Amino acid sequence: MRFILIAGITALMSLASMWTSAASFDCAKARSPLEKFICANPDLDTEDARMGEVFKRLNKSFPLPGFILATQKVFVSGYAYCLQAAGKSAPAAATLNQCLQTVRSRISELETYQSAKVYSNAKAKFTPEDLAALVYMANGKERITLWGNWMPNGNQPKPFPDGSLCALDDQLKPVKGGFKTESTDDSVIKITDAVLNISEFVSCTPRNGIAEGDYKRFK
Repeated sequence: MRFILIAGITALMSLASMWTSAASFDCAKARSPLEKFICANPDLDTEDARMGEVFKRLNKSFPLPGFILATQKVFVSGYAYCLQAAGKSAPAAATLNQCLQTVRSRISELETYQSAKVYSNAKAKFTPEDLAALVYMANGKERITLWGNWMPNGNQPKPFPDGSLCALDDQLKPVKGGFKTESTDDSVIKITDAVLNISEFVSCTPRNGIAEGDYKRFK
């Protein structure tokens, strides 16, 4: 996918506070279907708490302030969809497995952020309108995540995370002068210890994209 269209959910604000303030939540106060499902399944409750712990630790220490929180808001906005992803008639075990995969994937993603080289055009604190570029190794291959440049939906503008977001993740392939990826067309990505340079504009959606130029190193 060249872009992500983020759809909001009714419980976004309560869920956001759940993962931004603690590693778990009080099951006696569970209200949403997802909260109740987590509390009813010990394995999911354990993994959800682990995700919260990883998030809290990384959110405090990440060299680009605001980035981890922004990605967590996007994750939270779609987290509850694991309840429907297996299908309405699917057995409870299939739904549980889907939710476990969702939260474990997020834990893996957070751990990847922790070990990555971080570049951005943010001035100090990252906002979703900025772009972050994370370069990391996975299975012996060098990869890049390009995340941000959020814009609201033109017809129904709503606060982030609703709207359009650039969210590319791809393998870096060496070429003359730098690297290319399958997702960034002919643009050449040059990476140094101080700067990541993108040679040409990269389109994400009809409304937004990634500007060419230098992105400074934060870590």
